[in-house]
Amino acid sequence: MNSKSTIDGQYLVLMAACLYGLNPFFAQLLFKDGLGAEMVSLYRFILPAMFLLFFLRTPRVNLAEAVRCLILGVFSGISIFGYFHALDTIPAATAILIYYSYPVFSVLIGWLVFHRRPSQNALVSAALVAIAASLTIRPEALPAGSLLAVVACFLAPIVVATQVQYLSNPRAVIPTRNRMAWITMGHVLVLLPIAIWVAPAQVLPVSTIGILAVLGIALLAAAIPQVLFMMGAPRSCADKNALTGSLELVVALLTGAILLGDHLDRLELTAMVLIVLALFIKQVKDNPVVEGVLDRRQRY
Repeated sequence: MNSKSTIDGQYLVLMAACLYGLNPFFAQLLFKDGLGAEMVSLYRFILPAMFLLFFLRTPRVNLAEAVRCLILGVFSGISIFGYFHALDTIPAATAILIYYSYPVFSVLIGWLVFHRRPSQNALVSAALVAIAASLTIRPEALPAGSLLAVVACFLAPIVVATQVQYLSNPRAVIPTRNRMAWITMGHVLVLLPIAIWVAPAQVLPVSTIGILAVLGIALLAAAIPQVLFMMGAPRSCADKNALTGSLELVVALLTGAILLGDHLDRLELTAMVLIVLALFIKQVKDNPVVEGVLDRRQRY
């Protein structure tokens, strides 16, 4: 992989991160319009799924990879529901910070599960993100009985981290639209039954802002960034992809402050500065922390 291709990949992941960071903004607009977490989660994926139905057809040789993408989508759908439920249950800043701690989980999962040894710089960057997240998570600010929502919210960064690690170097190469179709169908496969089981009192947005928010969360915050990420991730390294993704936190907090009037205190501002610093730490391919554990062919 040449350096130009790597840089191009990082820019695509960066653009995806900025758009993914709009998820909390659109979700909170839909909550204010009367929709619950189950419908917000479903709307995020069911509209793109309608367009991607045409790309589900898969040659026999690629069926195994399609099934892996479907499984990723199922677990991601469960985790997204948990995240949106937390956004609607506990303070938004707390849920956002829990979700965007996934670069830390990505480094750990990449090391322990995918056998990709992190460089010293990757560990330092992940530590900065962990410190940033810890600054704004205040247990005393959580409402009573919210433990389940917090636990469910932590499922999201673990699943996202696993996706980042896998999609940065998938076991088989298939067309991006085909991969997107199977992952998206995995989301719908779990979110549609959840929505039916919950039987929400309101299933449609009731205002113009709500309708625009549905389109925003489905297209701007889901479909378009997913295309950008899947095009860019294989051209970059997994650690860099995860840490670039932490920029989502900055976008999420700033849009909440500017567009929704959320208050940002000094700790949240400090967290954003730490994340930006983490992004500027160069992720190297050599100099792993532990030598001699894996074959050199597995290095990033």
